[in-house]
Amino acid sequence: MKKVKIVRFKNGNLESAEDLITEEYILHLKINPEVSFDVIITPELIKEFVYGNLYTEGFIRSKEEIKKYNEKIKDNLINVTVQIKDFSRRLDFLKKNYNIVWTECGSVPEIKRLTDQIKSIEGKIKINAQNVLNILDEIKDKIELFKQTGALHYAFLFDYNTKLKIYSYDIGRHNAVDKVVGSQLLVDQRLDDKMLYITGRISLDIILKCLRVKIPIIISRGAPLDSAVTIAQKYNICLIGFLRGKRFNIYSHPEVIVQ
Repeated sequence: MKKVKIVRFKNGNLESAEDLITEEYILHLKINPEVSFDVIITPELIKEFVYGNLYTEGFIRSKEEIKKYNEKIKDNLINVTVQIKDFSRRLDFLKKNYNIVWTECGSVPEIKRLTDQIKSIEGKIKINAQNVLNILDEIKDKIELFKQTGALHYAFLFDYNTKLKIYSYDIGRHNAVDKVVGSQLLVDQRLDDKMLYITGRISLDIILKCLRVKIPIIISRGAPLDSAVTIAQKYNICLIGFLRGKRFNIYSHPEVIVQ
């Protein structure tokens, strides 16, 4: 976060003031010698983001597959290099042109290729509806930076009893998800007994990230997109949107939520 001097118009008058704004850094990530790409990111939890992104995007299956990690920061540029064990064997599956701009929901061939490689989440989970409502109480004092800047997305990991495990924020909602996944990955491999709550809408790529790491429940204060609902229904993810006040909507696998 960074403080800047501004001029504010308030109550009919112009006055000098200070405001808190969110910083943007460029993260250049190089994987072995074969792949590299850039991400715009807030400068907190960089290692957690890298591990989480590599995990949710299918580059690694465990933290032990990352053999070397090196991070250098200069000005607003973060250079990270990682060495992944047996990475060359996965290049065909991971092949993607990082020199073009991809929409956040991907292309139809890309979606089919990815979902063909992913197995449905297994398990018969039952969550009390009140525990879902409790999430709002748990996060209300954790989103102060959003209230101050209006520029951040948050992601939270809860257990099934609504005990908060880890949370993070970023200018990108995908980055925020990667940060909490990476934070959990670095301390405990298991994610299949967690619920993910995000402050932004639920798009297909968020669903795919959760599928890869086996998060079975995704909750948001916002709306899910059509493709996200379709894939959640197919692959056994409970998808909840519009968690506000004392209500929420269940878009897939409502049998997970009980009174």
